[in-house]
Amino acid sequence: MASLQYRLFSKAVGLLPDIIKLNLLYFRRFNAFLNLKSPKTFNEKLQLRKIKDRNKLLSIAADKLKSKEFASSVSSQLYIPKTLYVGDSPSFIDDLDLSKLPSDYVFKANHTSQTIEIIRGSKHLSKNRMKRLAKSWLKHDQSLSLGEWAYQDIPRKIFVEEFLDFEGEAPDDYKFFVYHGKVHFIQLDSDRFTNHSRNMFDYEWNELGFEYSYKRKSPAPEKPLFLNEMIRISEELGAYFDFIRVDLYYYNKMITFGELTVYPGAGFEKFPDKKYDLLFGQPWIQSY
Repeated sequence: MASLQYRLFSKAVGLLPDIIKLNLLYFRRFNAFLNLKSPKTFNEKLQLRKIKDRNKLLSIAADKLKSKEFASSVSSQLYIPKTLYVGDSPSFIDDLDLSKLPSDYVFKANHTSQTIEIIRGSKHLSKNRMKRLAKSWLKHDQSLSLGEWAYQDIPRKIFVEEFLDFEGEAPDDYKFFVYHGKVHFIQLDSDRFTNHSRNMFDYEWNELGFEYSYKRKSPAPEKPLFLNEMIRISEELGAYFDFIRVDLYYYNKMITFGELTVYPGAGFEKFPDKKYDLLFGQPWIQSY
């Protein structure tokens, strides 16, 4: 749980106008002034997107339920995890028959990130616990504290989703940085629940050789046989945006949808050197 100091700071900052808020947070994180007039780095361009980009598709991408519908409509070859139950208030949990739920499933919120509970082996949360979580999640406004506009109008819902069983292992998480419909970079997160590692590649699977928030796996994982198909699907989805990160898995021999990420790291994830921030910003041509 976040510290009281952090929660008070976030609440206070959330009340500021976006431009002031983002300048303050950017300086606090990078010890540098935010360039919004002529942004060059990836993180600067993400901040400009928060302020300027009002493409309604961004809200669909950030909406966990609607993004699944969108992805399904764009790519028929993509497996979409099933939505089992949806509710817009904690009271919907009263009608859940826990005995009819699968033994493994995911309980999560639609309109915000990092609000998730994974249930395994029929070890259900009590309904009171689920309702407390739902009440807390439904109050959260992700658009406020970090200026992430796309979350502003997402319907606040709680839902139960199919759990994808990767034989007890954390699945490899493939994240494709898609600019104007073309994949330029790939992030691979491995062993997330044991020894989280992260490798960064270009679109041809040449490792870029830097650590990005987590240690690199060395030697780097080999290029998977399904990578070209993942790239194709990512570019189909990314064709609707000037930039989007497409997160995919390989589940049961199927390319499987994870999510669409509008603001990776909220624009505050540090590269080890500014040259990489510039490298990831270069393909993104913003017209707003």
